[in-house]
Amino acid sequence: MYNQKKLKTFKRVSLIVVIIFAVLVVGGIGFTIGMSGKQAAIKQVEKPKVIVDTKKLSDSTVNKFLIAYYTKKDLGENDNRYKPLMTDSMYNQATSNEKLPVNQAYKGYVIDQVFSKADIYINQKDLTAICNVTYKNTQLTKLNSKVGALFDQPNKVTIRLTFLQQGKKYLVNNLEAITLVEPDGTTSANSYPTAPTVPSSSSSSMSMSSSSTVSSSSSSTSEVSTTKEK
Repeated sequence: MYNQKKLKTFKRVSLIVVIIFAVLVVGGIGFTIGMSGKQAAIKQVEKPKVIVDTKKLSDSTVNKFLIAYYTKKDLGENDNRYKPLMTDSMYNQATSNEKLPVNQAYKGYVIDQVFSKADIYINQKDLTAICNVTYKNTQLTKLNSKVGALFDQPNKVTIRLTFLQQGKKYLVNNLEAITLVEPDGTTSANSYPTAPTVPSSSSSSMSMSSSSTVSSSSSSTSEVSTTKEK
C-alpha cells in the first residue's frame, strides 16, 4: 500500500518534470524562430553599403606630390621625397634639369621654399591635373648670409601634371609649366579667376600653350625665372 502511494507520487512528479521540460523546449524553439525573423527583418531594412571608388586619381594624391616637390631647403634637397611619387624616367629628367647651369647658378640663393596651397583641377579621362600653385621662399643677396635677404617671397606657377597608373598608385610621368588663355584673350601663366575645364589630349574648351616641359626645362626653371624677375 505504501509502495503504491510512492509509485503514484513518483509518476506525478515525473509527469510534471516532463511537462516543464516540454514547455521549455517549445518556448526555446519559438524564441529562436522569433529572433531569426527579427534579424532577417533588420537585414532587409539595412541600407546598402556605399562602395567608394579608390582607383580614381584624387586631389590628395596630387597635393601630396606638390608638397614634396615645392617644399625644399635648397635646390635638390627634396629629391628623395618626391622620387617615390614619380616614374623613374620622370625622376631622371627632373634631377637632370636641376643640374643645368641656369638652375645651379641660383643654388644657395633661393632657400627655405615652402608649399602654400594649390587649386587642383583633375581630368580623370587623361589622368592629368592642372595645378595653380602658390609657394614662398627666401631669396639671398649674398651666399650663406641672410643680411638683406627677402623673406617669405610669394610665388605662383601654373603647371600640368600627367600621371601614370602603376598598380594602385598614380605616379607623375610628366610635368610642364603652362600658359592659360582667358576667354577675354589675355594670357596668364600664374592664375585664373575661375576653374578651367581640364582639357583632353585632343581638345580643350580653354586654349593652353605649353611654355616649357620637363624634358627640356622643368618647373624648377619656372621657379628660377620668377626669382630672376624679382
